[in-house]
Amino acid sequence: MHAIVLVGGKATRLWPRTRSQPKALVKIGQYPILEIIIRRLRDCGFDRITLCIAHLGEMIRREFGDGRHLGVTVDYCTEERPLGTAAPLHLVPEWTTPAVVMNGDILTTVDFADLYRRHTTSGNLLTVAYHQSVLCAGVGVLQVRDGLVQQIWEKPHVEWNISAGVYVADPRVLDYIPRSDAADMPGLINALLADGRQVTGYGFRGQWYDIGTPFRYQKAMKEFLAHPDRYLTADASRRANGAGHRVEVALEPDGDRLSVAELSPWS
Repeated sequence: MHAIVLVGGKATRLWPRTRSQPKALVKIGQYPILEIIIRRLRDCGFDRITLCIAHLGEMIRREFGDGRHLGVTVDYCTEERPLGTAAPLHLVPEWTTPAVVMNGDILTTVDFADLYRRHTTSGNLLTVAYHQSVLCAGVGVLQVRDGLVQQIWEKPHVEWNISAGVYVADPRVLDYIPRSDAADMPGLINALLADGRQVTGYGFRGQWYDIGTPFRYQKAMKEFLAHPDRYLTADASRRANGAGHRVEVALEPDGDRLSVAELSPWS
């Protein structure tokens, strides 16, 4: 099976940590985040990994080479200019079968093998993995009409389906991605829907961390050090997903600080 990992971004929000190295090589515990991703993909049955590189991409090439030391085949495509999260797919060589496509800055327990199976049985061109989370307002919320209070909810919880930055794509999606311009995955999804194509959603309730900011990076580091096997091996991650713990996310006013707490299992 084939996976395509997007690791070309400059990661300016993680400076100075990423000033002289790509985010893919930032370590979580003893491993670069990209190595954790590759190890889990391998454990889920993926034997070919294409890395879409750009900023400081040669450092990634030197670190992972042909992938032999990790038991996979690694190949590369290079963005000469920023292309977003969808347009780099035009650069992938010899792409002939569905592939997992994912951002290279994610720590997650999603079962890549099950995600791939669900996609191939759906018959659709694209599957979007989404993380099922609970957003806590943290304050009382009023419903007001004509100056009169109709109802109040004290610190309400709302379930959200958050796009996880993980997809399975058929090569035919290239027909929906512009060749000459940068393009992102939301644009691809909307183009498919506008053409009457169905897009499969794959929900999971395990763990998911986007390490795009220093705060989120520290949260991911803490979680990985507490449960490394959960992210490095498929069996452990399946057990974690099977436990079905939901995650409560409270947004602070600055829009970046997160308060995360495990809640009871989903019913």
